[in-house]
Parts: sequence; C-alpha cells; structure tokens
Amino acid sequence: MTSLSATPLFFSLSTLLALLVTGLAGAWLLTRRPTFATPIFLLLSLETLALTFSGLRGLLAGSDIRLVLPGGIPDLFIHLRQDPLASFFLLLLGGASTGVLLFSAGYTKDMATKRVAELLSRTTLFLFFTGGVFLADDAYSFMVFWEVMAVASFFLILSGDKTPEVRRAGYLTLLLAHGGSLLILASFALLSIRETPSSIVSLSSFSFEALSQSHLSPKGALLASLLFLLGFGAKAGLLPLHVWLPLAHPAAPTPASALLSGVMLKAAIYGLIRALFELVGLHQLASSFGILLMVTGAFMALFGILHAILQSAPKALLAYSSLENIGIILLGTGLGILYLKTGHPLPGTLALSAALFHALNHAFFKSLLFLGAGTMIHATGETNLNRMGGLLRHMPRSGTLVLLGVLSISGIPPTNGFASEWLLLQATLQARDLSGTIQRSSVLFGAAILVLASALAAMAFLKFFGVGYLGLPRSEGAKAAHECSLLEMLGMGWLALGSLLLGLLPGLVLKEVVKVVSPLTATSLTVPPEAYGWAWLLPLPPAGPSSSPLLLLALVGILTLPVFWLYWGTRRGKMRSAPPWGCGYRELSGRSQASAESFAQPIRHFFPVFFSMKRHLPTPEDPDPVFDLSVEDPHWPLLYRPLFRLFIALAEAAERVRSGRISVYLIYSFTTLIILLSVLRWH
Repeated sequence: MTSLSATPLFFSLSTLLALLVTGLAGAWLLTRRPTFATPIFLLLSLETLALTFSGLRGLLAGSDIRLVLPGGIPDLFIHLRQDPLASFFLLLLGGASTGVLLFSAGYTKDMATKRVAELLSRTTLFLFFTGGVFLADDAYSFMVFWEVMAVASFFLILSGDKTPEVRRAGYLTLLLAHGGSLLILASFALLSIRETPSSIVSLSSFSFEALSQSHLSPKGALLASLLFLLGFGAKAGLLPLHVWLPLAHPAAPTPASALLSGVMLKAAIYGLIRALFELVGLHQLASSFGILLMVTGAFMALFGILHAILQSAPKALLAYSSLENIGIILLGTGLGILYLKTGHPLPGTLALSAALFHALNHAFFKSLLFLGAGTMIHATGETNLNRMGGLLRHMPRSGTLVLLGVLSISGIPPTNGFASEWLLLQATLQARDLSGTIQRSSVLFGAAILVLASALAAMAFLKFFGVGYLGLPRSEGAKAAHECSLLEMLGMGWLALGSLLLGLLPGLVLKEVVKVVSPLTATSLTVPPEAYGWAWLLPLPPAGPSSSPLLLLALVGILTLPVFWLYWGTRRGKMRSAPPWGCGYRELSGRSQASAESFAQPIRHFFPVFFSMKRHLPTPEDPDPVFDLSVEDPHWPLLYRPLFRLFIALAEAAERVRSGRISVYLIYSFTTLIILLSVLRWH
C-alpha cells in the first residue's frame, strides 16, 4: 500500500501550502526590500510548475486518493480528494498560473511597492483557495474554499487603479458571486435531506460521497441541477449573470485579468461537472436538462462573440470572447448528457471530453491573449484599438506570440483551439443516432451555432490583431511603442508553448482527458493497439484516422515554401519599389485604415436583436450635426437597471419603518412574536 507522503494528493497539498506561505511572506518582505519582487515571483512560478506536474502525475497514474482532516468545528471533518477530475484541473491551474507569474515578475517592475505587495498576496490567496476548490470533497470545505476564492478575486480586481469604475466592477463581481454561492448552498442542502426516523440530518452527510447517495424525485433532481447551473453560472458568466465579466476584466491588472479568465471561469466549470455527474448523478439527470444546457451554451457562445466583435477595448473584447468559449464548453457538456441519457455512451464521452479539452485550451490561449493585451496597453499607454496600429514593427517577438494565441482562439488548424472544437463538431455529427426529432434538431442547432461562432471568432480576432498590430500607428503612443521585458515574454512564451503542444499532440491529450471522463460516464474511448499512433487524432476509434495536426503543419510548411523562395529570391536580385495603390489617397495614414467600429459595422446590421443600440442621425436643423451611435449589452436596460430601481424603491419604502421611537419598535417586536407563535401553533 502506497504511503500518503508518496501520493499526488500530499504533493499537491504541500505545493499549495508552500505557494501560500511564499506569497504572504514575500508580500511582507517587499515592504522592506522592494527589489525582491522579481525573485519572489520567479519562486512562485516554480511552485506552480510543481503543481502542474503534481496534477499531471495524478492524471497519468489515474490515482484517486482521499484524506480526512479534523476541522475547526467538532464532528465536522475536512474531506480532501485528488481523483482524475481534480488532477486535470490542478494541471490547468498550475500550467496557466506559471505563465502568468513569470509575466508578473517583469510586469511589476515599474509598479509602486505597495501595489506589488497587494497583487502578490492576493494572487497567492486566489491560487491557494482555487486549488482548495479542486481538492475539497465535502460541501463545508468546498464552500469555504469557494467563498474565499470569490473574495480573493474581488480584491484582485481592486488591485488596479483606484477609480469608481474599478470599485463598481469589483462590487458587482462580489455581489453576483455571493448570490451564486447561496444557490449552490441551497442545492447542497437539497441533496443532504434524508428521510430518517428522527428527521435529523447528520453533519457527516455533507461529504460528497454521502451527498452522491441521495435519492431525489425527478423534480427534485431537476431543481438541484438548475440551482447548481445558476450558482456556478454566476461565476462562469452564464447569461444573464455575465454582466460582471466585461467590467471586471478591463478593470483588473493584466495578470489578474489572465487568472480571472483563464483559471476562475474553469473553477466554475469544475464545480458544475462535479455537481452534475457525481453529486446529482448521471442516473438522476434528465435528457431534457442536457438539451437545456446545450441550447444555453450555444446562445451564450453566439451572444459573446457578437459582442466581442463590437468592442474597441482589447480587454473588453477578450472578456466577451470568454463568454463564447464558456458557451462552447457548456454546449459540449449538455451534448454529453443528452447522448449518455439516450443510450449513446461513445458520442457522449467524446462530447464531454471535447468540452474538458476546450477548457484546458482556453486556459492557455486566453491567458496568453490577456497578457498580450496588457503589453499592448503598457507599450502604447492607450486602451482603445483605434489608438494603436502598427505594433508588430515595434513589438515583433511578443506580437508573434500573440498571433499564435489569435490563431488558437480562432480555431485555425493545427492549433489547440481547432482540435477541441473539431472534436466537439464530430460529436454533434452523431445526431443521426438519436431517435427524437427535438433531440436531433437541438443537436443540429448546436452544431450550426458552433460553426457560426467559430467563424465569427476568426473575424473578431482578425480585428483584434489587424487593427492593433498591423497597418500604420494611429497615435503618438503607438509610434513610440516598445517591446516588453524578457520575463514578460517568457511568461507569454510558456503559454504559447502550451497552446502549441496541445494543438500538435491532441491524440495524447485526448487519451488523458478520457481518463477524467470515463469515471463520470462509465465509458471509455478505447484505442486499439494497432491504432495509427500518437500523431493521429481519432474521435471515435477504431473508425480510423481522422486528423493529424503534424501532417497539417507539414502541408502548411510545404505550401508556404514558394512564398519564402520568392521573397528571398527578390532580396538577392534587383528590386523595384513603387508606391502601393491607396484607394485614391495620395498618402497612406492611420485615417485611411479600417477602424475597430467600421470593422464591426456589418455585425451591427446583421444581428441587431443582440444589441441595445441608440442612433442619432443628424438633420439640417441640428445645431451640432454629428452622427452618434451607442451600443451596449441589452441585459442592462432590460433587466439590471429595472431591478436596481426596484431595489432602491423597496429600500426607500423600508426606510419609512424606522421612526426613531422605542415604543414603535416594541410594537414591531411584539407583533412579530405573535405572528411566529401563531404559525408555530398552526403547524
């Protein structure tokens, strides 16, 4: 029997504790020795790298280790567990945060010491408690880790500039996070109800193993599933609970934005998958819930990428793009539930594997893109794409890394974004095996939205890279842009390398992801020994090879050889230069290029129902005949502002109860006591 000290769980706990101690002690040390910031961040990146290998080790071994520790409350123990699902998300956490911490070592060089100490301590608290979320194995421990993670994310946002907009984004994030926590807690309570002679719920029943034994009615299982979906969805950006996302990401410092999108959104995905497949149980889920989750994810993907195209701020564009990617993950999860509940385990396992594969991919390429957006803002001093342009000439190395992230998130083969989205598309093509018309139609609807969202994502990031990095500079800041530091480039390079390997070796990745999914679905995508090897990606073996990213890369290289041959051939010979055709303009300038708004104009015309737009067309009688157009998220005028006004009206009405007279307060107390006694007597 393996001793506890040799298990991945012990190593993961030790690494998380070392990470916490290093971060808090380092923040204290920085107040006395500010020059220690870079070594501390480098040490933290080594510890998160160790966490990455701990998750990888647990995943490769398929270990499922449990540990029970005494808690602070009598008879309430802390249950910890590292199974393949926890190992997978620890790998995600460590891999993404290693690049972010490396980047932070260079990013914080010009920051004030106090702000560096704040960012350092809050980042390590966030990473520690996020790791605790993945390892928790009972409702009590999970909620403690979850709530502290939410509070740490709130303070991470406030690590940015001390402006009213930043505080507003932080408080809105905290409000929705706590609202979601209440829904998760209610679902835990629903699962913990037991029909016992004494009608008493034991504290030990809050372990995940005990909660998974609950027998719910169909309506109770649906209610618990919906509560989990809304509770975790508040943290994942589920519509219409997403409004904090485009506010928080631009407000937070660049490393915090990368962690919020790359890591925290995946913590919500982890919680949802753990709750649906283990606590509620696949046997108690309904196929209709799978359809609901799939359609919700499809609509969320389309809504997110449409709003991403309209954004002119790089971080806001990336924040809305996160909605699209979370929607794709939910689409795959719902599709997996639908297939599994209708007796099609192989495509169901493939759909869920594709969803988890995309979650891992998104952690890498979205963190890379947020770091790239931070370098754009820092190099130019601008936060609007229309004030950038031509950055690739001044930032060729970091721009190349950002280009790799752009290709990945756009789903261009052979990148990792293509691999996971292609696998999910292969799963949707198995809809012919479904018997119901509604089921087949919903899957085909999801497939159509997946293809449309992927095409629109390519358009959005063509705008992101084309307007920001190509063309001519549009401001003095863009003209004076400079390359980022070596450490910042190393952090981006780590994430770019991860994205590249995940895209070029998807067969090996899928093999390990199936180890995570198989215990949840009781099905495995077994590859026969005579299969075509690690270079091929087989969606549903043993049907045969379906894709080889390495072969695609070789074909792309062969096709581009003539271009390089012509380029180098002309450089060696005589070259004749001539002014390019400028569409009638004698001199090219930033004004003759497409702006971020003009790039998105067709989308506003084709999909007006997704936006809340206000146009002002000038007339000859206007004193200031200027065309004005404002576009915003429709959830603000249709839902949130009316709710805020209602809340303020109720608060003002309740304020009238406060008279300041003790006799009136005694009457209130006496009346309340009489009502409660009457209800108790009636019961």
